Amino acid sequence: MTWFASMIMGIALCLAAPMWAADDATTPALDVLRPVVSEFLSADPAVQRQFSGVIRGEDVAGLAFQTSGRLATMDVEAGDKVAAGQVLATLDQITLAQDVAVAEAALSAAQAQADFAQSQYDRVAVLLSRNVATTAQIEAARAARDAAVANADSARADLMQAKEAEGYGKLTAPRDGIVLSTNVEPGTMVSPGVSVMELADPLGREAIIDVAESFATVIPEHARFTVHHRAEGVAPVEAELSVVEPVSETSLETRRLRLTLIDPPEDYRIGTLITASYNSDTAPVMTLPQSAIAGTDEAPGVWRVETDGGARVAHFVPVEIGAEIGDRVVVSGGIKEGDEIITHGVHRLEDGQQVGERLP
Repeated sequence: MTWFASMIMGIALCLAAPMWAADDATTPALDVLRPVVSEFLSADPAVQRQFSGVIRGEDVAGLAFQTSGRLATMDVEAGDKVAAGQVLATLDQITLAQDVAVAEAALSAAQAQADFAQSQYDRVAVLLSRNVATTAQIEAARAARDAAVANADSARADLMQAKEAEGYGKLTAPRDGIVLSTNVEPGTMVSPGVSVMELADPLGREAIIDVAESFATVIPEHARFTVHHRAEGVAPVEAELSVVEPVSETSLETRRLRLTLIDPPEDYRIGTLITASYNSDTAPVMTLPQSAIAGTDEAPGVWRVETDGGARVAHFVPVEIGAEIGDRVVVSGGIKEGDEIITHGVHRLEDGQQVGERLP
């Protein structure tokens, strides 16, 4: 080997040495303490809150007159109990009777015109048979007769409508119920189909509460609540989530929940103020920052800190994730309350790697 060749080989070895050192530096050492940020998993404190609400009727109907008129009497008030068939309100009967009288007079006039047109037609028909009247005259008489008969039929229908309207002048309760509200005062002109009061079924009752939108997105179906009466000495009742209304109050960022009461006593009347608390023991809701989720979309997981021989090490644990709540995500399986989970630095960890002591 010549001197020049020996020198070239020595330079190559020197250059190779730093490359090997760089490879060793990029391989993470499991015994190196890596600083990370972690938090202890706990049930979402939002589920432990209490929510104010009110008792409402499940089956509420708006009652209206079937004819227009001026409201004469309103015989009930909000909160009254009514029985099926009871008269609740009436329209001005004098006006309705006048409408019937006008319709009867119009029918009499129209019928007289129809009778006269029929006699005229009969007279022209006799003259035509004697070749005294013309075809044009009989056709005109027929047209006049048909028009008069049509006018009489129309007047007869108006009379029937007026008599029906007179019968609709009383608003009666279709069933037993409780009057929730009255919408008009006596003397007001009302139109057909416009609600004048609301009637609720006294047996079907539910609790209405408003909750934060973030809570409404994670609450499970048929979740259980405990409903407390505001008055002292009244026992609480259980309730089950029936409906989460889809439209949110954008200004308040809240959603309305409807809870079906389970065997409520009489004390929980419609309109009663209540407080509802979520039974979180049956279905705890736990969340983590989205930065704590590692793995892939198909196989997500988190890094849990465990003690191994006195050392704190990180182990990858597969989890089930649910809905996103802002910058956090619901964790529905794989870990339990009280676990210490690494929330930052999760993409530079290896299974079994030691992490630093947790600072207070």
